[in-house]
Amino acid sequence: MPKARNRRRVRPARWSIAAAVMLLLGFGAGCDWFDEPLEVNLIPTVRITGCPGAGELVEGDDATLEWMGVDLDGEITRYEWSFDDSTGTTTLTSATFTDIAGGDHEFVVTAFDDGGAESDPDTCAFSVGSTGGLVERSVLCELLTTKPCVNCWKAELALLRMVQDLGADRVAVVAYHFHPPPVDPVGTAETMARCNWYYTYPNFGGLSGTFPVTIFDGLDYEDDAPDTTSTKIAFRSRIEDRLAVDSPVSIAMAGDVSSRGNVTVTVRVHEQLTGGPRFLRMVVVEDEVFDGEEYFEFVARDILDEEELTVSAVGDSAVVTRNFSIGTWDPQHLDVIAFVQDDSSAEIIQSARLSTQ
Repeated sequence: MPKARNRRRVRPARWSIAAAVMLLLGFGAGCDWFDEPLEVNLIPTVRITGCPGAGELVEGDDATLEWMGVDLDGEITRYEWSFDDSTGTTTLTSATFTDIAGGDHEFVVTAFDDGGAESDPDTCAFSVGSTGGLVERSVLCELLTTKPCVNCWKAELALLRMVQDLGADRVAVVAYHFHPPPVDPVGTAETMARCNWYYTYPNFGGLSGTFPVTIFDGLDYEDDAPDTTSTKIAFRSRIEDRLAVDSPVSIAMAGDVSSRGNVTVTVRVHEQLTGGPRFLRMVVVEDEVFDGEEYFEFVARDILDEEELTVSAVGDSAVVTRNFSIGTWDPQHLDVIAFVQDDSSAEIIQSARLSTQ
């Protein structure tokens, strides 16, 4: 350990009244440097506020970029932008590029103020998909559960581990609690109805009243969780098998789940769809819900109105918007899960997740 050293205490210098007066007066007549304005021009800033999200655009679409600039001591006179190999100058705060090609793109914008200062550039990088061909899948795991169930927490834990291990962009989870209060404080009439939808579906005959049931993309299921180790192994096998099958549909999501409660979902067809009818369904999910005794994950708080989809040909798209009330839910732990389901087979064709986390 270093040895402590004695340090001499230095007293601050004291100004005399005369010295202070001389300083304020500019050291006497003929010195006006103190009154001169400082020649400082603050650097402006610019931030891109609208950038296409993953899966939002396909080739042939238009791409709109939006930004905002701030100059604290003057005004911004122009913006200079570059989009791939193109460049331009504008006084506007948005730009639209038409008939975008598939692949990766980059947009960069810089602000200039009336004093000649230049901001640091801001960048938006995004990908544009092809209208044809299958796309990467996200697997939806739906847990039919209830608080009195002794093994349900093991299924919930296994699903939580799958999200952590495989990624929230590849695995989406919704837990429907069957019994309403007081048996289960987070159960609702909507979640009971969703459980019964599966319990009465031909693919799941004989499961009525069984807990837990974990359904993978509406097709395969596990109807118990005897211990955590075997449950994780079984769940991973189901999910990875499904991830290996690409999807003919992409889902892009935008919205606010932190204060206002709104979501916009864009569904695009990348390969011809058959069968049907197909529905877009959305569920507001809350994590880390404490009922005074225990915590629950993936709790379905609100099942939003479903939308029957008529899109089927390559390049078709549908945009659906829903609003909901957040109320007493914790905005920091809310997700919205969207999925397209073919009700003729119960298969979930694609799913996606919008989150504040």
